Amino acid sequence: MADGSEVDVATRERGAGRGLAAALILLALALLLAVVQSVPPEPKSKQVPLAEFSAGRAREVLRDLLGDGAPHPVGSPANGRVRERILAQLRWLGYSPEVQEGFACSSGGTCAKVENVLARLPGREPGKSVLLMAHYDSVPAGPGAGDDMTGVAALLEIARVLRTGPPLRHGVLLLIDDGEEAGLLGASAFTERSPAMQEVGALVNLEARGSSGPSLMFETSGPDAWAVSRFAARVSRPFTSSLFPTVYQFLPNDTDLTVFKGRGELSGLNFAFIGEPSRYHTPADNFANASPASLQHHGDNALAAVRGLAEGDLARPPGGRAVFFDLFRVAVVRWPAGLSPLLGVLALALTLAAAVLARRRGILTWSSFGLGLLVTPAALLLTLAVAFGLQATLAGAFPSPWVARPLAAIAAFWLVSLVVTLWTAVLLTRRGGVAGFWSGVWVLWSLLGLLLGLFLQGVSFLFLAPALVAGLAALAGTGRPLVSILPVVVVAVIWFPVVVLLYAALGLTGLLAAALLLAFVFATLTPLVAVAGPFGRRWLPLAAAGAAVICAVLALVSPPFSPASPRSLTLQLHEDADSGATRWLVRGAPPFPPALLAAAKFARQPVAPFPWSPPMSRALAAPAPGLQAAAPELAVLEDSVAGGKRHLRLRLTSPRGAPAGTVCVPEAAKLESVEIDGQSVPMEEGQGGGWRQFTNLTLPSQGSELTVVLGATQPLDWYVLDRSFGLPSSGQALLAARPKDAVPIQDGDVTLVSRKVRI
Repeated sequence: MADGSEVDVATRERGAGRGLAAALILLALALLLAVVQSVPPEPKSKQVPLAEFSAGRAREVLRDLLGDGAPHPVGSPANGRVRERILAQLRWLGYSPEVQEGFACSSGGTCAKVENVLARLPGREPGKSVLLMAHYDSVPAGPGAGDDMTGVAALLEIARVLRTGPPLRHGVLLLIDDGEEAGLLGASAFTERSPAMQEVGALVNLEARGSSGPSLMFETSGPDAWAVSRFAARVSRPFTSSLFPTVYQFLPNDTDLTVFKGRGELSGLNFAFIGEPSRYHTPADNFANASPASLQHHGDNALAAVRGLAEGDLARPPGGRAVFFDLFRVAVVRWPAGLSPLLGVLALALTLAAAVLARRRGILTWSSFGLGLLVTPAALLLTLAVAFGLQATLAGAFPSPWVARPLAAIAAFWLVSLVVTLWTAVLLTRRGGVAGFWSGVWVLWSLLGLLLGLFLQGVSFLFLAPALVAGLAALAGTGRPLVSILPVVVVAVIWFPVVVLLYAALGLTGLLAAALLLAFVFATLTPLVAVAGPFGRRWLPLAAAGAAVICAVLALVSPPFSPASPRSLTLQLHEDADSGATRWLVRGAPPFPPALLAAAKFARQPVAPFPWSPPMSRALAAPAPGLQAAAPELAVLEDSVAGGKRHLRLRLTSPRGAPAGTVCVPEAAKLESVEIDGQSVPMEEGQGGGWRQFTNLTLPSQGSELTVVLGATQPLDWYVLDRSFGLPSSGQALLAARPKDAVPIQDGDVTLVSRKVRI
């Protein structure tokens, strides 16, 4: 296998072909293992010992909490009924819960009165406690069985388990907070005003973004090395890595843990499951669709985390962050984040040493080494181009990020990455031998591991662990096929569980990301492709290309939605109190169902629904029967100018009794600060076309008072609107025409009344 060797070519190719076939078989087994291990554990029945977490028992609690399955957004009567059931469960378990009321505002300008439920379990020692939390409110569109009543049911079952066993070293605070869906309002109220916040020494949060799947430990806060270590020592089926929190910090997503991350260096662990994301924040997030297996995994993970943290030193927790990943869902491999640069240097030294030794033995040429360095970036760029083309081709089959039958599309992106990477390797390895290409590939991986170890430690393990294995195997003098195959298998074992999650996490965009990541994985096959003969250099790429085409065609012809995996389609009734015009609005991704469009005289072209809408917001509109409802009012109580600033005191009311009211302030007003009912609203950039919107989701009957400071003093036109959930009786025809594979999302179907106000 030496460069320029006179070893029989046919024999060499047969051996390399067998090595490539073996590597591909091992990759397939690693993929199968990743898929199998992404399934959460079997739920335990009600008959298991009381010291164990039982999804059977927790599911009965979940059924009771959901009651009739109605949505229960913050401030609603349904939310009050859910809260009373939570209190009853805690009292039945022997706790003495309290309700902490507060009023909080998000940075997006949404405010509400919240009512958090808090209970305590004392520990053996006084001092700090572990906070275990989940939120009990839902979005207006659905009952929130997964998000987050499964978390609440798991918390209550954990509360039962902890009370039946011996006391932990430190106490546990149970926080079931309100208003998370409205902007993390309950958590904000707790951290800002609850005396119990001073008791918190570490925290565990339970969340969901779907209705099934494994419970991922996807986010950490503060110095997480000790928290991860204490969790890892007790968990039975970990699914986690430092990649998750590293990437999550760059995404526009928040949970209640976000609030705590902004208020100090508390160590925290965040858990969520993300399967069936098309049900998220819709009526399909119901009890029937809530996975008992996900509930079991959620509870097992959170119980292990609470026990581990509560037995640690909460008064003086060790500092430092960790790099970590689970191995076969059995153990968590971890090391201090500061060690990653040193491991990167070691990996680079090992792979360079292997290259130098190969050169001295005469089995490496610098040209093949250079091509080995190039093969991964070349494959990455070509895969990016082809995968973008595939994404554009499938865009019509993906009206939303997630579809009912995604398997063919997933397979197409995996196969495209394999095909492009193999052909790239074939083109670059027409001359040369295994040693040069092996060295080039793994020196590049070592360099990437070193760079990530310096600047993005949480991701570094993806490159460092395989590169270290490659360097050690080469220097150990093992047979060449094993030197080429072993690190490829390590790559697959570490990378495939992450890549498998990308579709559930990001939808069609996740498939594009998966193709790019797989280019790194498949590029490690280059040394075997270099001398693989016709099988690896011709027939394998052709077969994979044919399979990719077949899968792409299947994805194109598959129905994108089903009742089990629905599309989002929201209906609104809007009445402009100034003109008296009333209209239906349909919001969702086109094409719209013909039966729905036929139920009213909808225009064929979408329009910007409101003057204050974000620039890209569009909806179809049709005339609707008049609502004849009283318009919201924004009264000026005080108006003065001081120091070039205009100071206003306003009162927002809804004469028709809508639960939510919104004030829309134009950019020209030069808004500087807002208080709603005495609570300062965090300021951020305008939400749409320069407009700033401020909403009270729990608008009292007497109204809500706003104190506003403006940089502009001239009169301007503002808008005020109120919102109630559901449609009037005149909307029955539209509701009946909405197909079974379509559901409302987020705020659901709403009735809006607006008017222009000169301020």
